[in-house]
Amino acid sequence: MLNNEKLEDQAMLIISNAGAGRGCAFEALAAAKKGNFEEARMKMEHANQYGDNAHAAHSQLLKMDSRGEVEGVDLLLSHAQDHVMTAQLAIELIAEIIALREDFGK
Repeated sequence: MLNNEKLEDQAMLIISNAGAGRGCAFEALAAAKKGNFEEARMKMEHANQYGDNAHAAHSQLLKMDSRGEVEGVDLLLSHAQDHVMTAQLAIELIAEIIALREDFGK
């Protein structure tokens, strides 16, 4: 059974990776707005790596919950879930916006 401290650590891991991924995606968008698509691609790679890390930590927590190793869900875990969802949406939409900008720039 996970204690509260371990749950908080897992939640913070999810939040920090999701936030970093979202931040990298917006940095990529800023680079694309300046026409620097190579930098945008690099930033999006970082965004996806952070997103993958957040997703992996979240999946691990869900698996632990399915095995009965997690007692209840607190506000911090709910907040972590929110970060994962909004970061993933931002990463996906920004990737599409960058692709459109690059296509129209040709």
